Amino acid sequence: MEKVLSFKTIGLALLLSLFSVNSWAQGPGRGFQMTEEDIKENVDNTAQTLKLNDEQHKKALAVEMDFYNKMQIEFQKMRSQGGPPSDREAMRKKMMKMRDDRNAEYKAIFTPDQYKQFIDLQEQRRSEMREQREQYRQDNPDGRGSDTVRSERGRGRN
Repeated sequence: MEKVLSFKTIGLALLLSLFSVNSWAQGPGRGFQMTEEDIKENVDNTAQTLKLNDEQHKKALAVEMDFYNKMQIEFQKMRSQGGPPSDREAMRKKMMKMRDDRNAEYKAIFTPDQYKQFIDLQEQRRSEMREQREQYRQDNPDGRGSDTVRSERGRGRN
């Protein structure tokens, strides 16, 4: 039972990393790049966790791929302008709006119970990410981590 619960927890953590935009918050060069395969895997995990039916799963995948493509466009704009925008708050608001729009689509797809569970999982992941960020800052007061830490992190996988 513990192994199953641990596997689900790990799966949820991976899944929810998709639903929380965090790569610029870590600083330039420290973020991760997800692939379409990563997104499909995360949506599959979400479908299993929330017990989505086939139609919900198909719609969730379409929503997430659309969100991914929009995020890629925004990140490409940032890169073409030389990195993170000087007005981080404006970019943060834009990203939050994109996330809220995506969540509204999920609300139309999921049952009320599924949507509540989805939102709860998002909050849990955000909390975990804040804790990880704070720990990183405590461990690296000069803002520099070792190359080993970055390479082990890979594409957002710990």
